[in-house]
Amino acid sequence: MINGASIAARESAAGVGIGGIAFLFVLMIGLLVVISLIAYLCSSAARRGELPRGRLRYRAGVVLSSCAAICVYLWGLLHMPSDEAVYLRKACADAGGEERASRVDGYETSYVPLRFVCRVDGDGGFSTIPSWINPTVGVLCSLALITAVASATRAPTGHRSKQTTPKGNSNP
Repeated sequence: MINGASIAARESAAGVGIGGIAFLFVLMIGLLVVISLIAYLCSSAARRGELPRGRLRYRAGVVLSSCAAICVYLWGLLHMPSDEAVYLRKACADAGGEERASRVDGYETSYVPLRFVCRVDGDGGFSTIPSWINPTVGVLCSLALITAVASATRAPTGHRSKQTTPKGNSNP
């Protein structure tokens, strides 16, 4: 053991977790997408008189559920430790306790679904990401997809132009 982490855990820490630049990049892209979607929704709401009746509700459903899914994913990403061994061990200690963290022999990372698992010999492992993150992201993405499909398949109503007949044509 060197500074509380086993040598195997230190060696397996290479390439695990998320680096500082990658984390900031993903966080900034996620926030930019959320802000852009909210701006799109606001512009749609500002010109709601031009949209077919009911279409704004579908757009709002798609945009808000997409934004919520992105925000929940980013919240889970905040629980992902950086790729330095001391932060990996601290994340494992916070999630599973000091006793289990001292027996960690490896790490497992996945970004879709979001997962960071501290592997413990003979005991499987435990996750540092809250267990509600991935199901919530899945439900919100499904809601956005269902709402988008419903919006695309629903026939637009309202805002129909009044049909006029040319002069001299008296078709009933």
